[in-house]
Amino acid sequence: MFTADQVWGLAVEADRINDGYLKDDKWEQVNDQARKVSDANKVMVKAWLRENRQPSAEDVEKGREYRKFFNGYTLKALMGNLSDFDRQALRIAQMDEFTGRNMLEFAIISCLPSSARREQERTELKRELFTSVQLDGNIGEVIRGDIEVVGCSFSSMYNKFKIKARMGEAFVDFWFGTPLDKGVTRTVQAKIKAVRGDKTTALNYVKIRG
Repeated sequence: MFTADQVWGLAVEADRINDGYLKDDKWEQVNDQARKVSDANKVMVKAWLRENRQPSAEDVEKGREYRKFFNGYTLKALMGNLSDFDRQALRIAQMDEFTGRNMLEFAIISCLPSSARREQERTELKRELFTSVQLDGNIGEVIRGDIEVVGCSFSSMYNKFKIKARMGEAFVDFWFGTPLDKGVTRTVQAKIKAVRGDKTTALNYVKIRG
């Protein structure tokens, strides 16, 4: 039998070690040989549970925070606003004990710290966007200035990275060929592509100056 604190705490530990969620094992090529760099989060958690490993007090506390976050989905469930994944997360967050048969639950919990963190960041970004201002400029106008990257995600459809950033008190986004780390500041030159009703501004022809 495993407690919720143990399972969620180990999920936090795996998330911390992998710096996020890895669905599959990570490999790299070294001298034409494949070498495993890291185990998938679910592999770590299941192996540690077999060893009856105990998480640290800090990881247990963080696990409780994430579990509380998903338990907060109860109101959304009553309103019928949950996806299938959210319903699974809520169901698992309400479980106090697990057995060795809960392999599906262990796999899902392994991704929940990362999922909760992304949702919390999106919520915070929405709050900031609400109090932001529209970027000053017209469509087609060339702008120059400093941006602070707040998000970077890869699109396999476009084979490019979608960059979201602050530019002063405004929010902008654009496609770029290489990733930009969250939190970094860069000087850009670009054209205004679109001015949206949610106060965000789309840019194109973006050149990084620093």
